[in-house]
Amino acid sequence: MTDATGMTKEYALARIIELNDFQRMIGLSGHPGQGQFVVTGPNFLGDDMRVGYCVQVRKKVGQFGSDMVFLRHANGSLTVHENQCYCAMNAEQETLARSFFEVLPEDEEYEQGYSDCQKVHEIGFVIEHSQSRGAPDAPFAITITNGDARHEDWII
Repeated sequence: MTDATGMTKEYALARIIELNDFQRMIGLSGHPGQGQFVVTGPNFLGDDMRVGYCVQVRKKVGQFGSDMVFLRHANGSLTVHENQCYCAMNAEQETLARSFFEVLPEDEEYEQGYSDCQKVHEIGFVIEHSQSRGAPDAPFAITITNGDARHEDWII
């Protein structure tokens, strides 16, 4: 798919991520603004799911007590992100994103509210006391390897 600039969606996505600046990371005590375009930190879902704009935030009910952040992605899908970081886009990134997004923030029907994977429907932008429950916390191990081949395993 080629947009009006002659750039494919895949190339535009790659360029948006290439331009990502972690100096523009939204602080831990904050969250993206309504309709704000962001790039998430790395994930296993692919570049398509790293680029989106924020439609709703459910405070402190995500994995490990993080916020659940609902992002609209280029193909129009809505995905809940938990335990993730968000970097605000600069003007060039946002222009690229707007060139291939199927739904734009100004066309979003925020007043209809949103449902999570468990069908908990809530209306509003920042939900302080959500009924949602995030993905279950999963224990994981961190291995630290020293130069002399000794290592430590930490279970978290």
